[in-house]
Amino acid sequence: MAISAAQVKELREKTGVGMMQCKKALTEADGDIEKAIENLRKAGAAVAAKRADKDANEGCVFTAVSDAKAVAVEINCETDFVANGEDFQSAGKAIVELLLNNDFADINAIMAASLGELTVETTLTSLTGKLGEKIDIKRFEVTANSAQNAIATYNHMGGKIGVVVNLKFEGTASDMPALTSIAKDLAMQVAATRPIAVDASGVSQDVIDKEREIYKELALQSGTKPEFLDRQVDGKVSKFLKEVCLAEQMFVKDSKLPVTKLLQNLEKEQGVSNLVIESFTRFELGK
Repeated sequence: MAISAAQVKELREKTGVGMMQCKKALTEADGDIEKAIENLRKAGAAVAAKRADKDANEGCVFTAVSDAKAVAVEINCETDFVANGEDFQSAGKAIVELLLNNDFADINAIMAASLGELTVETTLTSLTGKLGEKIDIKRFEVTANSAQNAIATYNHMGGKIGVVVNLKFEGTASDMPALTSIAKDLAMQVAATRPIAVDASGVSQDVIDKEREIYKELALQSGTKPEFLDRQVDGKVSKFLKEVCLAEQMFVKDSKLPVTKLLQNLEKEQGVSNLVIESFTRFELGK
């Protein structure tokens, strides 16, 4: 049967697939739109299966914040070209919006959730069929928000790094936008300096022990006397913790101001108490 331009246009609008593929699918389905959609989805699944063993190390980290929560989700593909494309970006924004408005226990639950007329899994499978690259969700993190939090997000290098910083306090801030702006500055700092914890209590003993072992070996090689060894190693570990703990670092906008002092100053300015960095999330593609 003859396939009309209107049918092709309708199928393209529903699937996002190219005109020639739509016309071919409609011809094979004898003009049945729903059957053509099913066949295209099956074709997408076939492409996804072929690319299941491919490395998907490109993509984008999407972040968003609402009154209830902040989310960060890393969605991977195979090339920068696809990651920067409208189809991939639209899907990522839809998924991060889904995470903002719903609660999910794990990635499997996200994949089974509805995204429009399809599930997330079917949407990504169809996108794989259309774009010819493996596309999947690698990880996500949710941070609870409330009136006692100032949360900001930051995306660096076109989404290759995504950060969420969560400040918590007691009382009522006199200028909440200003407090959120500081959270944004700290999110930029997290992107640049790669801290591994808020403070020393968040650094595992295994990491500290490994650093001590390295510093001890280097000190012995440099001829440090045994009676000075522990003190020298302690100093090196202390310096290490200041470098990798966000609260111990110098503020990105003032190299002489420790972040802990910055927060103390903000307490006075904002009329709040117990202002602390509650948590941060840092996702970097391929890490």
